[in-house]
Amino acid sequence: MSPMLQTTQRLHAFRAMPAWRSMQRLAMLSTLLLALTGCGGGGGSPGACVGSAAVCSPSQNTQNPPGLSTDSVSSLANICTPEGEKRWVRAYLDDVYLWYQEIIDVTPAAYATPQDYFYALLVRPKDRFSFTAPQADIDQYYQSGQEIGYGANFVNQGDHLRVAYTDPNTPAAQQNIIRGAEIIAINGVPIEQVSAADRITALYPSAVGASNQFTVLDAGSAAARTVRLNAVIVIKSPVPATTIINTVDSKKIGYLAFTDHVATAEAPLIAAMTQFQQGGIDDLVLDLRYNSGGFLYIASELAAMIGGASVQGKVFEQLQFNAKHPEKTSDPGNRIDFPTVSTNDSPLPQLNLTRVFVLTGPDTCSASESIINSLSPFMQVISIGGTTCGKPYGFIQKNNCSTAYFAIQFAGVNNAGQGSYTNGFAPACAVADDLEHPLGDIRERLLQTAIAYRASGSCPATGLTQALTARYAPAAVREVYRAPWRDNRLLK
Repeated sequence: MSPMLQTTQRLHAFRAMPAWRSMQRLAMLSTLLLALTGCGGGGGSPGACVGSAAVCSPSQNTQNPPGLSTDSVSSLANICTPEGEKRWVRAYLDDVYLWYQEIIDVTPAAYATPQDYFYALLVRPKDRFSFTAPQADIDQYYQSGQEIGYGANFVNQGDHLRVAYTDPNTPAAQQNIIRGAEIIAINGVPIEQVSAADRITALYPSAVGASNQFTVLDAGSAAARTVRLNAVIVIKSPVPATTIINTVDSKKIGYLAFTDHVATAEAPLIAAMTQFQQGGIDDLVLDLRYNSGGFLYIASELAAMIGGASVQGKVFEQLQFNAKHPEKTSDPGNRIDFPTVSTNDSPLPQLNLTRVFVLTGPDTCSASESIINSLSPFMQVISIGGTTCGKPYGFIQKNNCSTAYFAIQFAGVNNAGQGSYTNGFAPACAVADDLEHPLGDIRERLLQTAIAYRASGSCPATGLTQALTARYAPAAVREVYRAPWRDNRLLK
């Protein structure tokens, strides 16, 4: 991690890394078990409830959990035995967790690892997001934008497994697997016969060199083809498309597709905004439909460039902590203002817009939602697509015995004190993703809808051709597997 990030507080959301695929598969099985036992708890984390009435009830003494030390979190830190780590976990949650008063006491010995114990203590169903991860993996992904995979973003559209976009110079790109391609078989097995767990194993490899065969039906093609993909370290391309669209009424619309709030997004975002500023755009379409979050400082920079002078000196996000820590809520350091300069102190370009169109979907989450929420008091934010994921919460990373723990510690609100969007942001125009055209193509349905709304001031009637309707329509598009720890924002 760079010295700048070691010394400067940065806010970011967590996106899963392939080394955790085994955790994802365990989470899927746990979700099924919880559904069967009726103990509740969304998000698929193990141990949310153990089933007995005595255990599945709120603690009557969260200040002094049974069998655990009342010592401070710091005095219990880095005692790297199972018992020592569990004591630290309980003290840590009791101190900083946003819902510490609702923690259900469970027996520590009933859980094999400190991580399992951590998940067992989380307050379900309020908390779909808290998670743990190897400390080294967290730092690596967000600084480099790297992950193991093929470079394709796989999504479900109804019963169909398709590709939403592909990062350049990756195995998927080299095999010309692009937006709209459908995977109809994996390793020779028809996709409808491949279990959910086996799909995840094949689609999200955990090691470089892992190899799988895919039968692909390209968009618009009647003939399938078979390709073999070998996993590599993929460098994400967080800004896959930018363009300036000239309208029939001689106006200019900037289009920006943005998929990952990683540190490497800063430069291409600034370049895109500079292009739009110099091109004199009249409106902006910001495509966040596949962006589940990332560094919140990246989000604040992007929002500041969009709003320009109208947001300078105003609150991007104010953090609100639990009742044990009012000093954190009132700390000026936990008020994030719209920045005027980048991380290298260069002035940010300013578009000074009075409205922005945002393309959204169920995978629009966390830091992406902060952009929507933060700009709403200052301009018209018109969402096109689907309802967002609904996560106004965040974390402060806490490391213990080489594990990074992320318990929800704060809620975030905008300059107007608004922030409780746990049901997500509903779109002004509800439109299903079609995957039939490249990102930035004016025929692509969400972008087409935004352009039509700009011209008429209302949602247009849209539809697919009969052929596409017969096969895909109109089904929501969502990433194949999204563990709860992939949609998060945190303070580090």
